Amino acid sequence: MKKLLITLATTIIFSCNDIESCDANDQLNFFILRFYDLDTQASKKVAFQVLSGDLIYGEGFYFSDSTAIGLPLNPVEDSITYQFDSVGTDVSYFLTLSYQTNVSIFDPDCPPSFYYSNLDTVNYTFDSLAIPGTITNRQLRTNVEVYL
Repeated sequence: MKKLLITLATTIIFSCNDIESCDANDQLNFFILRFYDLDTQASKKVAFQVLSGDLIYGEGFYFSDSTAIGLPLNPVEDSITYQFDSVGTDVSYFLTLSYQTNVSIFDPDCPPSFYYSNLDTVNYTFDSLAIPGTITNRQLRTNVEVYL
């Protein structure tokens, strides 16, 4: 009986290894940008039309009444520029980030994914900006903090 239980347990353990774990990869191919009020440091809802300087992502992104947005990074470049056009006004802001692209092979049965490290600012026109998280993964709630 003891041999039967050991054999059964071994079979279950090895059969679980066949389950693909592609969804368990915690790498992100975008960074998370959050907006704050410069004076109160509280979260701030904003409305922007966002364009990438490279225009590799189509027409751009529109978000309204949001305190955060995820923006993609380009894996074939080491920097990217975004233009933030304030909805309903003529105000525009610019942000240029530099980063290092890394390839992650989480599981040989899963496609490779990209994650980014060493996020840093090259240039920006916001009032103030901070980078609390220099890598992109699901463990971090924010990569870039913008204060307006």
